[in-house]
Parts: sequence; C-alpha cells; structure tokens
Amino acid sequence: MRAPATQIDLALEFYYRRNQFADSRPWNEWLERKSFETEELQVANPMADVAYGADEITSPIIAAVDKLVKEAISVGASDIHMESYETGLELRYRIDGELNHIDRYSSVDASAMVKRLKVMANMDIAQERVTQGGRISLKIGGQEFDLRVSVVPVPAGESIVMRILKKGAFNLTLKDLGFQTGTKEKFGTILSQPYGMILVCGPTGSGKSTTLYASLKQIQRPDRKLLTVEDPIEYQMPGICQVQVNVAPREEEKKVTFARVLREFLRQDPDVILVGEIRDTETAAIAVQAALTGHLLLSTIHTNDSVGIVARLMDMSVEPFLIGSTLLGGLAQRLARKICTECREEVEVSDELREVFEKEHMEIAPRMFKGRGCKRCHDSGYRGRVGLYELMEVTPDVRNLINRKALEEDIRRAVQTRDFRTLYKDGLEKISQGFLSLEEVQRVCKTI
Repeated sequence: MRAPATQIDLALEFYYRRNQFADSRPWNEWLERKSFETEELQVANPMADVAYGADEITSPIIAAVDKLVKEAISVGASDIHMESYETGLELRYRIDGELNHIDRYSSVDASAMVKRLKVMANMDIAQERVTQGGRISLKIGGQEFDLRVSVVPVPAGESIVMRILKKGAFNLTLKDLGFQTGTKEKFGTILSQPYGMILVCGPTGSGKSTTLYASLKQIQRPDRKLLTVEDPIEYQMPGICQVQVNVAPREEEKKVTFARVLREFLRQDPDVILVGEIRDTETAAIAVQAALTGHLLLSTIHTNDSVGIVARLMDMSVEPFLIGSTLLGGLAQRLARKICTECREEVEVSDELREVFEKEHMEIAPRMFKGRGCKRCHDSGYRGRVGLYELMEVTPDVRNLINRKALEEDIRRAVQTRDFRTLYKDGLEKISQGFLSLEEVQRVCKTI
C-alpha cells in the first residue's frame, strides 16, 4: 500500500479490526465516522474536569466513556444502556427501536465509568443506593447534543440509561412522519381550530414529541404567539418561546414545573400552548382551563390508543363535560422499522397476510415486501422508522357520549362507525405500500 502511515493504519483497521457496526459500512462512510470519533468531546458542565479524589476516574476511563458516547451518536442510537451485573457491565445501544449488544466491561472499569458519567451529569457520586437523574450537554465536531441520564441502583452496582437528543433546528413536516393522506388532512383540520385541546398518546420513544414539533411548525404564523413548556427542550424553534422544566432546586418555590409554567402562560397572551406531558391532576386541570379560555393546547399523555385518552383524563379527575367541551381530537402513534429501500423486493403474499387482510375487511389488495439485507442496513433488512397513526376525531356524537359518561367501548364503537383507521390497519396499509413487514406491524401493534 502506498499511502501515509496513518492512512495505512486506518485501512488495516477497516479490514481487520472493525466492530459490529462498521462491518458493512463502505470505506467512505467508515472514514467519516472515524473522523467524528477523533473529534474532541466537550462537556458543558464545568465540574466535569474537577478531580474529586476518586483515583479510579483515570484518563483511560475518561477516554472509554467519551468513545462509547461518540460511537453511539455516530451510529444513530437513540439510547445508551449500561447495565451492571456480577460479571461486569453490559453496553447496549438502541437503534431503530431495537437493542443491540455492543461490549462488556469488567466490574472495576464499570464502577469508574459510572462515576465518570455521574460527574459529567453533575450528580452526587457519593450516593450509590438512590435513583438519580441528570443531563449532560455535549459538543462534538460543531454539533450539540443533550444526554438525558437516569441512574438506578442494582445489586451489582448502578445501571445507567442515557437518551440522546440532538440540538438544532427542527425541519420535519407531518408529511415526512408517515401520515396517510386522509389522516393528515383530518389532523390538519383539527390543528386549524382556534381553541381546544389536542392530545398525542403512545409509549415512551414512540415519536410523540416529534409529532408535536411538526404540528407547531405547520400552524406557526407571524400573527400567532406560541409558547411551550418541555422536559427537556429537544429542538430550538425560531419564533417560539420555549421554557425548560427544572425540578432540581430543593426549595419548592424555585422549582419550574409543568403546572406552574402553564399557569403563568395564561398571563402571557398566547394563542397556542404546547405542554410536554400531562402527567398529573394539577397539570390536567390547568390544561383544560387553558383550552376553555380560548387557547389551542397541544400535549402528550400516556394511553395505549386514542379512545383511551378520555378515560385517562377522567382518571385525572377532569369532569366529562369539560373533556367534551375542550377535546378536539386524540392521536395515538407507534414507530415501526422500515424495510430497507436499498434491498427491498416484492415477494409472494403469504397465506397469513391474506387471512389478516380478510379478517380486517381491508379493501386494498395485499402486497408483501421484504429486505434481503445489504451493507446499508447491516444485513438486517430494516433501515429507519416510520410512524403508525390512529386519529380519533371528537364529533358531536362522540362529544355527547363523553358528556354522558359513556363506557370506553361505546365511544370506540361510535368512533369506528366513521372513516376510522386503527393503528393495526394503518400498519397493514403500509405493508402493501412496501414500507413495513407483517412481523414488524405485529411487534408494535395490538392485533386483537
């Protein structure tokens, strides 16, 4: 090989010493990632460089922690899992919703790595038997990231999960997220209302915040005042006033909570308010108050489907007549892995898929696609994710049922008499369109 020594070393590593994520990467992509790994990782917390007298936090440990964070970011991971066991620490990354085993560290190194991360997140390193939460702000190669850190005590030490959030401008639209044409138009109509409440539901990591940001982008206008309260602020949006929740202060009066900020928002003359999550009775009550007083309020709530939003609000002591007066619509969503577009091919429709379409009375003809596996998708057949959506529109009929405290099943039947597409049906349609496999839809959706 005729090249500089550093280039030869990189080539040898490319062929012989790559880890599992680099195995199928083209040379050019792999070089880009290596250049990213060599970038200095800068931590915003000034205390991260202070020596606490803990000799085990040595330079190799600091380098190992920096490397795993940079590697996770470079492969597009959404979460970093560091799990402590008697045999050592297991490192896993969540990529496209799936956990992948990456590496294993000794118990001695594990303890030091956990301490290093706690220092970076400005946590108490002396407390090892309590749960702790924190945040690490990073800058790598001109890009800024936030790591939302959660530490829990386990018998063998402490386990850490870090959610990776990239700072920067938000440029996705509802069309980019995977909305079907009919659902997108209906949701757009609901968003265009001058006041009321729109709630998005789904499990953790299902893309609810992304949907809300895309919704804000669609309704943002120069003549509208938009306010948000979030935990954390995931994307900075020009022209929108965004407030960060902060419950760290010990003094109650210094805490910045959803309920406290939302109450103050009502004095800020807003047109649209976004609340990161309705998680308690107080926040729910103020959110309904905001929707009643002429504001459009968007938020998330934890339920399994769109119809369950009504029951969840009632469980938070919101009166049914208030729900009927304010709720415009509920959107349930899931994220499913897309079939890789580089190696996708149409295959013969299986008997199982035909039976599923017949059982759901689907008019669209079933088609089946599969990813062969290629370098771009690491031979998995999947690359990227797409949203599945279920939209409940609160019509006069549905509103009357809510006001009469009807059972959830009665509301579900009333919703389904109209042009209603469940999460499962939306997934089946995306199977025929070549986006998803039947196995993936059944993995993320309830089939009964």
